[in-house]
Amino acid sequence: MTIAVRDDSALEVRIAPTSSRLDLKTYTQILGEVRLSLEEVDRTALPVRSPRLRWAIKDMKMERDVRIILVPAMVPAKRSQQSIAAPLNGFVDGVELLSGSPKIPPFFSERTVARVGHIGKHIRPGGIEQVAVTSLNGDRHTAVVDEGTVSNATQAVLPAKSAFSSVTGTLDVLSHSRGSSPRALIRDPRTRHAVRVVAHSDHSEILRNAWGRRVIASGVLQRNTEGQAVSLQMTDLEVLPEHRGPMDPADILGINPRITGDLSTAEYLKQVRSA
Repeated sequence: MTIAVRDDSALEVRIAPTSSRLDLKTYTQILGEVRLSLEEVDRTALPVRSPRLRWAIKDMKMERDVRIILVPAMVPAKRSQQSIAAPLNGFVDGVELLSGSPKIPPFFSERTVARVGHIGKHIRPGGIEQVAVTSLNGDRHTAVVDEGTVSNATQAVLPAKSAFSSVTGTLDVLSHSRGSSPRALIRDPRTRHAVRVVAHSDHSEILRNAWGRRVIASGVLQRNTEGQAVSLQMTDLEVLPEHRGPMDPADILGINPRITGDLSTAEYLKQVRSA
């Protein structure tokens, strides 16, 4: 079951080419990186088992700039309209942060930061001048991928130091291709971004069993110049007990009916307060 998509649940992508004709490969590669970035931000921002969005082109205009409007193809019934704002605003906010500093933005992973750099690799004579992305969910909010953004994105994922350490969070996005090491992402609730984890081949089963769980992964952790965790070469993984929410008063109501002795509740409280 799906629900209708509101008109303001959209992302505008505006590509400014340096000539009157935009190379088809450039156009498709930029849209591909934007789509994958939205999917990755969605996974990092929302719980592991949330139904995911697929993106479609709603409108496209080619004047001096190329303007494309992306919207969810359909919204799953278990996704609220408000939750659509997570990938839209998260992606635009992340690009804006990268335009000003070499930091991994909230809800971004190393791979998402790299995608912003891939968008910017087309900035050159005969290519494009810039790419502007605008969230149309509520207030219009625009961020620009230009040469400065690309430089900061490169620095944000460049390892500056490494040491044996650990990362705690929710294990998500497992992949294990033939001939390569198993990989995963750990969503850190403190930093609100995802750390890439590279494991040994004999950790495959451990990773699969821990998917969607809170874990602590240990190994050689690489950090950028800002001290942010970029990636972890994992040597050990431990599944942590799930957080328990605050106790409901109804759960303890009546647990000790004789706690006040022969006193009424009012008399007992008066005695406690005067003690």
